[in-house]
Amino acid sequence: MFTVYYSNQISHHKDVLIKILQQDPNPDPFSQEVVLVQSLGMAQWLQMQMSEQIGVIGNIQFPYPTSFLWQQYRLLFPELPKENIFERNAMVWHLMRLLPNYLAMEEFSLLAHYLKQADQLKEYQLVSKIADLFDQYLVYRPQWLILWENGELGKVLNEISQTISFKNKDMTAIEINMKWQCILWNALVNDLKKDTPELIFTTSHRAYLQQRYFDKLDSLTELEKEKLPKRIFIFGISSLPQIQLNFLKKLSEYCHIHFFFTNPSESYWANDREDKVLEKLALKRNLSTEEIDQLLAEQGNPLLTIWGKQGKEFLSLLAENELQDIDYYQPFETGKLLDQIKNAILYSEYHSNFNIAEQDNSIQIHACHSKMREVEVLHNQLLLLFEQNPDLAPKDIIVMSADIDSYAPYINAVFSSYNRKDPRFIPFSLSDQKINYIDPIIASFINILSLKDRKFILDEIFSLFDVKAIREKYQLTEIQLSTLREWAELSGVRAGLKKDNDNWTNYNSWENGLNRLLLGLSLKAENNAWQDILAFDESYGLSAEIIGYIAKFIQNLTAWVNFIIEPHSALEWKIMLTQLIQKFYQDNEENAVTLSNLLEIIESTFNHIEQADFMEKLDIEVISLLFEQRLSEQRNNLNFLVGKVNFCTLLPMRAIPFKVVCLLGMNEGDFPRQQVLNNFDLMQYAYQKGDRSKRDDDRYLFLEALLSAQQIFYVSYIGQSLTDSTNKLPSVLVSQLIDYLQDRLSNGQKLIINYHSMTIFSPRNFINGNIAYDKEWLKAKNQSSSELEFLTEITNDRALYKNENNEDEIEVDLSHLIAYLQSPLKYFFNYQLGVNLESYDKSILDSEHFNLSGLEKFNLLEELINVEINQFDKLFENAKLQGSLPASSFAKISEQQLTLSISKLRERLSIYLSKQPDSIECIYKFHFGNHTVKLIGNIQNLFDETIVQWRVGSLKDKYIIQMWIYYLLLRANQNKNSKTKSDIIEEIRFYYRNKDNVNYLTFTGISNEEAEHLLNEYLSDYLESFTQLKWAITDNIETYIKKFQKETSIEVQCQKALQSEDNNVYLQRVMAQTSALDYAEIHNRTVAWFGKMTQHINKDL
Repeated sequence: MFTVYYSNQISHHKDVLIKILQQDPNPDPFSQEVVLVQSLGMAQWLQMQMSEQIGVIGNIQFPYPTSFLWQQYRLLFPELPKENIFERNAMVWHLMRLLPNYLAMEEFSLLAHYLKQADQLKEYQLVSKIADLFDQYLVYRPQWLILWENGELGKVLNEISQTISFKNKDMTAIEINMKWQCILWNALVNDLKKDTPELIFTTSHRAYLQQRYFDKLDSLTELEKEKLPKRIFIFGISSLPQIQLNFLKKLSEYCHIHFFFTNPSESYWANDREDKVLEKLALKRNLSTEEIDQLLAEQGNPLLTIWGKQGKEFLSLLAENELQDIDYYQPFETGKLLDQIKNAILYSEYHSNFNIAEQDNSIQIHACHSKMREVEVLHNQLLLLFEQNPDLAPKDIIVMSADIDSYAPYINAVFSSYNRKDPRFIPFSLSDQKINYIDPIIASFINILSLKDRKFILDEIFSLFDVKAIREKYQLTEIQLSTLREWAELSGVRAGLKKDNDNWTNYNSWENGLNRLLLGLSLKAENNAWQDILAFDESYGLSAEIIGYIAKFIQNLTAWVNFIIEPHSALEWKIMLTQLIQKFYQDNEENAVTLSNLLEIIESTFNHIEQADFMEKLDIEVISLLFEQRLSEQRNNLNFLVGKVNFCTLLPMRAIPFKVVCLLGMNEGDFPRQQVLNNFDLMQYAYQKGDRSKRDDDRYLFLEALLSAQQIFYVSYIGQSLTDSTNKLPSVLVSQLIDYLQDRLSNGQKLIINYHSMTIFSPRNFINGNIAYDKEWLKAKNQSSSELEFLTEITNDRALYKNENNEDEIEVDLSHLIAYLQSPLKYFFNYQLGVNLESYDKSILDSEHFNLSGLEKFNLLEELINVEINQFDKLFENAKLQGSLPASSFAKISEQQLTLSISKLRERLSIYLSKQPDSIECIYKFHFGNHTVKLIGNIQNLFDETIVQWRVGSLKDKYIIQMWIYYLLLRANQNKNSKTKSDIIEEIRFYYRNKDNVNYLTFTGISNEEAEHLLNEYLSDYLESFTQLKWAITDNIETYIKKFQKETSIEVQCQKALQSEDNNVYLQRVMAQTSALDYAEIHNRTVAWFGKMTQHINKDL
């Protein structure tokens, strides 16, 4: 008997199932009850519900339909293997061996053209798609395969041409694709038949297996029938392929099958059509407005028709099979908007009138700026729900996303930021993440497989040691690794494993760097080079152990990389991958499960290859992709339903009831998820009921999520731009829900979409009745900008210090004032906010050395200017061995260029280089309100009556600003009552390279009063910048001021000047939210700061 139980609430299904188990217990205590489910989450939930209501439960299995069917097939046909020979992963390798044999045939011309000059990886990717397709045919179109094997392509083509979905399709292209698929399928069948005993083959072939099973069922003896399950429950499944439904219907002749189907509507809605279909029909029939309204009213609820295609088609299949059915629908009675929607669906109402009560928050839609803000807002909203609903517990909440892996870092960051004693702590669990995202061993294993074309830069190598199992294998601690990384960088390691290459020596290789470290244990660089190795001084006299460990790691890595350069047989790969795990990962109790899992996957993967007699050698690219696919199939399901807020993936067949159901990432284009079909997938041209579509699945998922929410349905999406806060559209499903509600809300009510601020610390979060639990940011909102409080706060900053003997005196370091004026935005982010937006220029460390970067050239020139000319050759030789010079013949070219560059500068500075310079301490006092601010600093390189400084590079504005402040400070301190060194200084000179020449700049003509006035202005702006951003143009200053004298538009000229600083990451960050009203202020401050400077400078002397 096959009984279908229809209800709109899965909790009712659960109650009925438990009642059956209690009232009609299994008479055989050793016989297992079978409950078919389609997800582990549903099985866990049902087990928990059974335990709560029955008590102790046992001897119940929860298989998936596919595995259950195979289990039943093997029950009647014991000769069948545990794994079907037509299993997808097995088919791949048979097809990999067979396909090349057919590419010369005319029918395969399309594939031959696609694979022309292709590598093995491209062939594997194509074969994988073909295997996926054949696997789908076995489930959804087995009759096609039978016809192909009988040579009856015409019948299949005729079936396709007569379907509605075939309309306007190119029959020629379909026929071409069908021909090569037919040939290849028959080749696969013959290949499998050749190596498989006849009895096993005929029972393994899924296209024939079901009929053989049916025949066998009908001929069973009474004793054999005892082996069949006594009854089967099907729970939480919203759709099954026709072939599986046929199987269960036949089995129901011998046992009782209870199918609990959650049907959103009590009406038969399988024939309902979407509005857009009806509109076309209305236009075609030229219906009147009244007739259209009547037609729409007869069609049922719009949400069902636009989201429920999957359930509608399966409902139709169930109806066609004329199964016994039992209905027990129940309306929702809270009166909240969510329940009003559910009831409208239940009664299949097209026209409805909804009302939103004052405290009704059952439907919530939140628009945020980013994924991080989505999670931050969610955390705050959950805290609010817990406060409003004392009976609500974390386990009553599920949060789902179409891509949980992309949200996992933000979820961990936000929800893990509070300790258990904090009232804002919310226990949570993350499940459904891909194993290679959460298991560092798996992630690093995939990484190591893809090392063939890597440069082996510092970050790539040391990132492998982020994995604890690798660190432990090589007995290295995090502190030791930090030291080793610094040593490797200082010893010249950039990229490449080997020192000696075909045509050149790589002094930036790991081999050379390690040789320097090892030699440095016993020698210093001053002892000169030994066998083309210059010792690294930092490692002198230290323990050799940690260097030995990293050397062993590099040795093993080099051996692995040398191996993967060439293709190898499956057996060789199997042996090498097993050794790789043994060499790189510590095998202990903590890692045992993961490593065992890896070894099992290696074993099963190569078993498939060996069983397919695939003898061709395999490239590492294929091996890498193969294991990436195999490992990404595994997901972490252990943390689902563990008494916490459940974060998980939005998956089919997981319509578990929760009090609060939240959906994240409901963005336009992201959900429903896109599905790209192969143009040779013939099923798309002949659609049948029950065929799966990712977009239709996602629509039904959204409907199930809405229906599963018992109290609150919460939707979040990225609805505002990060750059300008303009609105962005949500998923089309969210838009449809909003439109559906707006059309049906009475009394002019509107559904409120909650638009949240861009940042967690925005003042908006704490005003106008908004609820925020982020108390840390409330201080920033309430902070007073009064002078006294501001000074009290900022004296805690490392840039300012209180005088221990005088609390009203604040000391400012001269270097900080200069840094502020040189780049006020950078200073604001670095010191006021503690944020560094500049990424270290890793390009220097990310490649072999073929030319000098600007920084490297500068550093070498600095060394050259400080040594005698007769020491140049030794300096260059050491630089080469350190990896500081370009490789091969490029080194000599660089030496010549550097020598030429520095010679003229040395000549101009010769009278100073031979002298010992002095320094001068400067102190300048300035009154700020009730406080005295003391500017303190030292100016270096005093030669007699002249300050002389230089730069081995070209002149930049920041050096002009530095010299300008020195000049002002000296002028302001001259002619004071007390005699100081400042009084004897006659000039400041700054030498710099100007292309092939060497020039210097100096300042003249400023009065003491003007100098004091400017310093006071700089210090005032500097101090006020701690509470208010004050900045100016600091690049190409002289050009900007001169150009502005000729043009009148502040905004245009200011914009041009700022655009010239496009490499300034701090400016880019500020410009993203700067309005046109700021330009006048920026311009005025630029002129106030630097107008005098451009007037009193003398350059190119």
